[in-house]
Amino acid sequence: MFSAWCVALSFTFTIPQAWRVVRRNTVEGISVLSQVQGFSGASMWVVYGIVSSKPLVSTGNGMVVIGIGVVLVQMVRLKVLPIKILVTIVVCVYGFSLIMQELSLNTLAGVAGVVGSVGIVPQVWKAARQSHLKGVSASGNALLALTTISWGIYSLMIDDPMLAASNFVLVLPALFISFRAIQSHRRYGTEVVSHS
Repeated sequence: MFSAWCVALSFTFTIPQAWRVVRRNTVEGISVLSQVQGFSGASMWVVYGIVSSKPLVSTGNGMVVIGIGVVLVQMVRLKVLPIKILVTIVVCVYGFSLIMQELSLNTLAGVAGVVGSVGIVPQVWKAARQSHLKGVSASGNALLALTTISWGIYSLMIDDPMLAASNFVLVLPALFISFRAIQSHRRYGTEVVSHS
């Protein structure tokens, strides 16, 4: 039952962010590097989940890939991220994942955990330094905190400490980003200063 809760959260936590960038037609305040790292980490976890016969891990992270993918496509559309760079990243991440799953599944999990967990740092930095965060979803980041707590607990239940650690480290940064986004939305409303 708890696993279903985790998957349900994974299906939903990226929706507010994807919806916000499409509806508001802006990625203002969103870190390109954080989105790329989140996409890369989730993609590696998809491969890890498939190979290690943990379908909930691959399904949950698959939804993250889709949600962040919408944001990345919007970044390409708004000319914040060149399409060639995005295609290169996708090819390299999945190529690396497929090679690593043959060589060392534990290494793949370790890299996925580090890339995904550290990926939030550029967004925290941007949220701390920039006051205009119109493109950043406060509810999406609050849901991210709840999702990572839930997946962390589930990971401990299935005795996967690597997955647990990579989830728990995201809780406080996600809450900080949510708090800063709320401040920005209250202060500036619908005002936009740029697309980046």
